[in-house]
Amino acid sequence: MTFAVRRLALGALLLVVVSFLSWVIFVPAINPLYGFFAEPNAPNAVEMAKRAHLHDPILVRYGLWVEGLFTGQGFGRTVVNQTPVGPALRVAVERTGELIAFSMVIIVIASVLVAGVEARRHDSPVDVGLRATSYFVWSIPTFLFALLVIHAVAAVPASWHLSGFVQGGAPTGLGDFFQRMTLPALTLAVGFVGAYSRYLRSSLLVSLQQPYAWVARGKGLSEREVVRRHALRNALVPFVAVMALDFGAVVGASIAVDYVFNLGGLASLVINGLTIADPFVIVGAIVVTAAIVVVFGIVGDMVCGWLDPRIRLA
Repeated sequence: MTFAVRRLALGALLLVVVSFLSWVIFVPAINPLYGFFAEPNAPNAVEMAKRAHLHDPILVRYGLWVEGLFTGQGFGRTVVNQTPVGPALRVAVERTGELIAFSMVIIVIASVLVAGVEARRHDSPVDVGLRATSYFVWSIPTFLFALLVIHAVAAVPASWHLSGFVQGGAPTGLGDFFQRMTLPALTLAVGFVGAYSRYLRSSLLVSLQQPYAWVARGKGLSEREVVRRHALRNALVPFVAVMALDFGAVVGASIAVDYVFNLGGLASLVINGLTIADPFVIVGAIVVTAAIVVVFGIVGDMVCGWLDPRIRLA
């Protein structure tokens, strides 16, 4: 409990720093009303600027934004259209979260299976081939791999909707969800399976040489049972730790996949925010993304403590 409270406090401090830096870096560099001053029939840009506090110092604007978070105003409203940012941000987070959650399931299962085969067949042609494939797929940038996937399957008659949520709307059921999200999730997962399976393979090889593994073999267990019942749990501790530390890379790659497959997630929201030069949209997306990474890091530490009771998180 002490560990969780301490990490939550540090995570909250980190989010404050991220939000402040986002305002300092992005907000002074953009002007959502720039185009209105050159149009004779444009709305009253002066009133819009006053309403959005565009002429106030950056620290005052940041303070008003933070105050709005605690007074029910959420992440504010867009400067031009006065549209609440919160609902659009919630939809974007849901769609990006679905992509990441689905991909993480694939990453964990596939990494365990691939690493298990590699460890059991150490230095065999199968092991060498899988490791070479892992290095290859991890070296391909996610956005490039996503483009290659789309071009490879676009001409194939199939029922998979590559356009994602935007054109087809929200999924109407579980079958529709898998139909829309399987290809993007696989695209996001492939490279990380190549990376994480190597970490898990190394941990499994160490665990398989421990005394408890030799005792299990002496009892007549097969190598597959030794891996599954004894070595895997201990090998998962560094595996989970690496995933928790590297989760920011997964989130970043999901942004690229979201944009290429046009899923309507955080990537679409950020691009829209940059297009209309709205600081509330951009800062809101950055802060929420940082919050996702912080929360997953805490969850990863708790899972490590559950896998290995010798880890004293407090």
